[in-house]
Amino acid sequence: MRRFFPNTLNESLLAAIPLSLIVAGLTGYWTLGGAAALGAMCVLAMRNPQQEFVERWPWLARFLTKAETTTKDETPSSPPPAPLPPPRKRPKRDSNSTPVDQMIAQGRVALLLRPQIAASLSGSELQTAHDALDEVMAIVPQGPVLVRARCYDSLDEEAAARAERLINVEGFFLDRYEVSNRDYLEFVQDGGYEQMSLWDEAIWPAVLGFVDRSGQAGPRFWEDGTFARNQDDFPVVGISWYEACAYARWAGKRLPTDAEWVKAGSWPVFPDGSKPVQRRYPWGESMDRRRANLWGSGHNGPVPVHIMADGASVNGVVQLVGNVWEWTSSTFGAWEPTGRKIETSQPLKSIRGGAYDTYFDTQAHCQFQSGAAPLERKHNIGFRCALGFCDVVHTGEDQGSEPDEAPATRESQEVLA
Repeated sequence: MRRFFPNTLNESLLAAIPLSLIVAGLTGYWTLGGAAALGAMCVLAMRNPQQEFVERWPWLARFLTKAETTTKDETPSSPPPAPLPPPRKRPKRDSNSTPVDQMIAQGRVALLLRPQIAASLSGSELQTAHDALDEVMAIVPQGPVLVRARCYDSLDEEAAARAERLINVEGFFLDRYEVSNRDYLEFVQDGGYEQMSLWDEAIWPAVLGFVDRSGQAGPRFWEDGTFARNQDDFPVVGISWYEACAYARWAGKRLPTDAEWVKAGSWPVFPDGSKPVQRRYPWGESMDRRRANLWGSGHNGPVPVHIMADGASVNGVVQLVGNVWEWTSSTFGAWEPTGRKIETSQPLKSIRGGAYDTYFDTQAHCQFQSGAAPLERKHNIGFRCALGFCDVVHTGEDQGSEPDEAPATRESQEVLA
């Protein structure tokens, strides 16, 4: 019976309007009944006539809202759609560009800083390359990070201690943004699918099947060798793990490991010199769907890779959580304790970070690991690239060190694919 009774003051006032008129009709006291109905309508108007419960009854909304005056040639207009965010700044490339500028515009600045190539650059070219690298990649310093099993939150204290491992991570660079359609198009147009040196030999026969909707080489959801209009800065999806690896090699980079990805997002610190304190989300301890593109964030699909910067990690890496899952170089399930491993028919690769269609908070934090078959080309999996400090030539002081705050006696080795 409770469903027939009003639950709020607004609903009570709304019910009082027809009830007053009915009572007036039965008793003949139209003046009192009309006054009561009018009084309820006035109170509703003062509280908020635009509330959802009013909008359910258009006849009532006409009395409670101010009518819009229009002429013959004027019609009420709906609010304009929210404008798309401005595109990311990209280096200009033209016929007068130097080879260094062209490589930077392609997104291959990491190749310029390889020792073999950097030795041939002038001082100004080397500085230009370093400035470009700092703009698109963030530094993640050397140090340990705790990596936990998927089942960690459901274990008792003793079992949980066995379900986490302290992994030492060397200093590295990580892309500030997920690889976008525009970034990946450079790889496709440069003949990335024809350069077999970029691909694992065992996968060569499968490369012929990595095509778009029109049968041309490229991501699964592209058409005629390119992406949909106005989606330059959206994350590239529909690419397998092998395609992500090939792009990374072409750009002079690699995929991050599981431990590297977790360290970049959770940003461990050692306040008491022992067990690290790590963030659950890149921005802090509590879920905030305004900071990440997840289910319920209001976007209903991928968004440009450079927006939602208020959800970035400490070092400015954007969208580590949300938008699309990200391939890593590690094997799925490597951190699970004995007896808790998930058995699969084939080895899976680790994916991290959740996506725009991830519903549960427990699947969208820095420690959660999911997995996908390396040949899968899903609508919600993309990637970003990493680069070791040791793989590039540095200028000035060494960037790869930080204070030794972690216990020096504990050693761990990451399990990699």
